[in-house]
Amino acid sequence: MKTVLYNMIRIMDGENVVVLDKNIKEGWEGLTFPGGKLEPNESIYESTIREAKEETNLDVKNLQFNGIIHWIEEDVRLTGFLYTTEEFSGELVEENVEGRLFFNNYEKLKKMPNLSDSMNYIFDIYDGKYFEIVLFYENGKRIDEKSLFLKNFS
Repeated sequence: MKTVLYNMIRIMDGENVVVLDKNIKEGWEGLTFPGGKLEPNESIYESTIREAKEETNLDVKNLQFNGIIHWIEEDVRLTGFLYTTEEFSGELVEENVEGRLFFNNYEKLKKMPNLSDSMNYIFDIYDGKYFEIVLFYENGKRIDEKSLFLKNFS
């Protein structure tokens, strides 16, 4: 099974969070948080800092690890490491090659339409409900919730 490592960062400013309205990469479209793939020879933590800078123009520091999400389909596992920070500097760019960026109230974001496919599960990790979530897909579609494994490691 091939494994690809990803990161995601929730950049908080009080009750507001940086949101990416992603319009590319089929299957990942919609409202999400900045993040991306690890580069060779870089740690997950370092990759998260780099991706935050590349996607938002913000310099982040003092990241807190929240948990892990896995997307599994056939012989590929995508594993995402989720971080949060409230410490950043710089000016948020309004747009990047993946979509539009903006600050939005975190609780209101959870109720917005057009969330990216697995954001409700990602919110569960960020909100401390679960530490690790495994999602299974077939033919590009998530299997219904009865087939999901949600692990609470607290």
